[in-house]
Amino acid sequence: MKGFLKYFLASFLAVCVALLVLTLIGLGSLSALISAAPDEVKIKPGTVLVLDLEGRVTERTIDNPMETFDYRSFKMETSIGLTDIILNLAKAEKDPNIAGLLVKTGMTSPGISTLDEIRESLIRFKESGKFIIASSDNFSQGGYYVATVADGIYMNPEGLLELRGLRSDVIFYKKALEKIGVDIQVVREGKYKSAVEPFSLESMSEASKEQVSAYLTIVWNRMLAGISQTRGIPVDELNRLADEWAIRTSRESVENGLIDSLMYEDQVLDLVKARSQIAASEKLRTVTMSQYTRVADPVRQEYSPDRIAIVYGTGSISMESSGNQGIGKELARTFARVRKDNKVKAVVFRINSPGGDALASEVIRREVELTAAAKPVIVSMGNVAGSGGYWIATPGRKIVAGHTSLTGSIGVFGMVPNLGKLLTDKIGITFDGVQTNKLSDAGSFYRAMTTEETAVLKDWLNHTYDRFLDIVSQTRKMTKEEVDRVGQGRIWAGIDAKTAGLVDEIGGLHEAIKLAASEAGLENYRIRELPLLKNPVNEIINSLLGKGSPQETLLARQLPVIRDLQEIIEGGQVQARVPFRIDIR
Repeated sequence: MKGFLKYFLASFLAVCVALLVLTLIGLGSLSALISAAPDEVKIKPGTVLVLDLEGRVTERTIDNPMETFDYRSFKMETSIGLTDIILNLAKAEKDPNIAGLLVKTGMTSPGISTLDEIRESLIRFKESGKFIIASSDNFSQGGYYVATVADGIYMNPEGLLELRGLRSDVIFYKKALEKIGVDIQVVREGKYKSAVEPFSLESMSEASKEQVSAYLTIVWNRMLAGISQTRGIPVDELNRLADEWAIRTSRESVENGLIDSLMYEDQVLDLVKARSQIAASEKLRTVTMSQYTRVADPVRQEYSPDRIAIVYGTGSISMESSGNQGIGKELARTFARVRKDNKVKAVVFRINSPGGDALASEVIRREVELTAAAKPVIVSMGNVAGSGGYWIATPGRKIVAGHTSLTGSIGVFGMVPNLGKLLTDKIGITFDGVQTNKLSDAGSFYRAMTTEETAVLKDWLNHTYDRFLDIVSQTRKMTKEEVDRVGQGRIWAGIDAKTAGLVDEIGGLHEAIKLAASEAGLENYRIRELPLLKNPVNEIINSLLGKGSPQETLLARQLPVIRDLQEIIEGGQVQARVPFRIDIR
């Protein structure tokens, strides 16, 4: 028996060691495969570049399978970065092998400012004289807005085009939390600071309705103006069609001049082939955006060691972050390295963040400030750069925002949950303890805050808001009173933020890069994207070691409500965050 146990344990240990070695070898091979540089792609004359917006459009292309997996379909989502789209379209303008562009929009809704930047890039591409064909089975309002730049817009005969105006919905949790015995104690600085309202109210406050209505009106008018200009349909007529939801069939979309013709996909491809001057007997030559990234630039520039670094600040701000869609202290370390890199002559700080932890925002802001003192830092705002997202933008030499970028939201809030009724009355858990001082147990989650504790939290918020006002006042050359008037937590569209003095220029990433080059006196330069994307294998290992869970991140991405709750709850005691998520569909 002893011999059996000895051999069994030895065999079991050997199997465990073998499995560990094989796992490490497998992860190493996977890591090497992922990090291996892809081969250069070569294309032939008459090739059509395909811009597929039916997948995810992120700030930068992400190859991490843990971040692009769709739990609903159990498939890997396609992902393309906005930066790659902009740079590829600029390259394709000059590429003699690219005959034209096929845009597939579908029901895409990556954010109105992102759609704006793609649309402006398509307009620049169109100036080269090359054709643009847009096609989809169905068109969302955002997808159609982009498609209207095309020479021809085609839709499936059984498809639908949405044109019914915009709406922003907010989910309120107060009554649901009360039912389970949870009370969220809220303190805020700024009457427009509405991020806390879902926990403290049952409907939108008048201040919240005012700011969101103003923002949606600017977005809708921007979309209507663009559609009207390219399709030749008066804005009043577009509004009439939306008010009556008059476009109810595919044929009505053609009759009203919104769609050029109803075609199946094979018919659209035949049309594209004809426009490419490819013989009917030949196969249509296409190249995807991801493939075209690996095509050499047709215009060979003189080699230059000079670089413009695009530093991405994407996602909610916290002291620690996991994955590539969150901002933590590592972003501050990235700026510290960029500041010391003599090859980097200028920085474009691309921000797409609703804010978050006020302390983390200040840590990042300080490093951006030090970098801006050493070399030009141009801020480029994406869909949203508000509250903490605006906080970290303030040191920029110039702030460039999209016409519809959501920014401002200068204000702070704090939330402390009281779980006493849930834990004691409903579950039966009680608490007791001893303490040395009156406020030693301040912030306890199992009872309501006392008057003294509430006063302390208010003092923290007043101090943080005053600091926020100071920072904006110093960098924007405004008095604190002027900043307070446009602050109070109010959100602004980029175009209004410029009028209010919060941003300098209206434009996208393309304009920000050009401005950075001008500020640094550069003609020839290379683009470097930072921070380096996290290795997906390392992310898996970290999850196994308890350092963040990609599965939680995936679930939160599929259910935005979970993500919002998670980010607010884990965002620190004092937060600078925009009111809520606004999706444009």
